[in-house]
Amino acid sequence: MKKNFLMIAIAALALTACGKTQKAVTETENATVEAETQAAAQSVTNVNEVLGEATGSVVDLTNDEAFRPGVKVETLTVLDFNATWCGPCKMLHPVFEAAAKTFAGKVRFVSVDIDNLPETAAAYDVQAVPTVVLIRPDGTTKRYVGTQELLPAENFDKIISENL
Repeated sequence: MKKNFLMIAIAALALTACGKTQKAVTETENATVEAETQAAAQSVTNVNEVLGEATGSVVDLTNDEAFRPGVKVETLTVLDFNATWCGPCKMLHPVFEAAAKTFAGKVRFVSVDIDNLPETAAAYDVQAVPTVVLIRPDGTTKRYVGTQELLPAENFDKIISENL
């Protein structure tokens, strides 16, 4: 009888300890989520500093922390997720550059090299390159994977115009 009571007491202590561990893990997860939320809010203010005005040239993003999903933009912003080794990315690049000139002052164009900025690519769930993500000032986004819908250049310009 004492043996059974002792085993029950040990099991109860183990369960209590597990509950405390789970509570500590949950508190840690909550702190992590809160820190990520604060970082995202901070990145909202930093995006304008990083991107500047829509000047007619493509901005090469260099900071893996600066641009996360849900970021607020003032003008239509077009992200081109690419890689130096990607043939279709090389085909899209001159079209992207020309569109930056065509829509100067109206649209921001941002190039994101997935090899240099893997966290940004992962945050946008980029599975293949090229991937183009349009971010509107109202927060909605549109995604294009590959070049089929984006080329020739007239198609790309039409997509941009439709999203202004």
